[in-house]
Amino acid sequence: MDELFTPIKPKRISEEIVEQIKTLIFEGKLKPGESLPPERELSKSLNVSRVSLREALNTLQGMGLLEIQQGNRTCVRPITTRSIGDPLVSFAKKSPKNILKIFEIRKYLELGSVALAAERATDDEIRLLKQLVKVMEEDLKKNRLGAKADHDFHTALAEATHNEAYTHLMKTIYDLLQEELRIAWGGVFRKKDRRNKLFQQHKNILAAVIQHDPERGREEALNHLRFVEENWRNALADS
Repeated sequence: MDELFTPIKPKRISEEIVEQIKTLIFEGKLKPGESLPPERELSKSLNVSRVSLREALNTLQGMGLLEIQQGNRTCVRPITTRSIGDPLVSFAKKSPKNILKIFEIRKYLELGSVALAAERATDDEIRLLKQLVKVMEEDLKKNRLGAKADHDFHTALAEATHNEAYTHLMKTIYDLLQEELRIAWGGVFRKKDRRNKLFQQHKNILAAVIQHDPERGREEALNHLRFVEENWRNALADS
């Protein structure tokens, strides 16, 4: 009879920290790209030693859930990065055409995320989207490129789906396209008339979310992403 049972082993403090942070990530309470509090503050909140905390953070980094950056800043990584990120990175680096294939994935993922955001966005999330569109407008008036506000707007849309898997997938795709997005904003969208069109497209997407109209949201997102894709294709052809 004794052979049926396995002795219970007490958990180490670092393992309990790992479980707690993992749960927060999987439940979407810690979002991709979000920074954890500094070690001193976090160890105080958890009521643990910094040695146990550091051990847990290193374990979570090894699992691909956290990234410890320069200056001891610790960020949440997308949960999809480890499983699909590496092969996609290799695929993307092979040719510019492959980048456009990954953009195509982003396009159809985003159509879904905008439609869901239009259905599910809360008043607070709509307020944030409005603020970001206002930042875009200020950037346009001051002749700034506005890449950060654009990125934050699309991230906020993904979070407004209330589907953590969408947020992680979109973050993974953004990370894969990071260099190409930087080049696009530095060159393709430097012209003000293009940035005017981009601004209007974002306003149209926002209007669909405010109206809680998923069909319009999908349509406006498709117009926007087709415009971006066409400009990228032209830039690749020119190069």
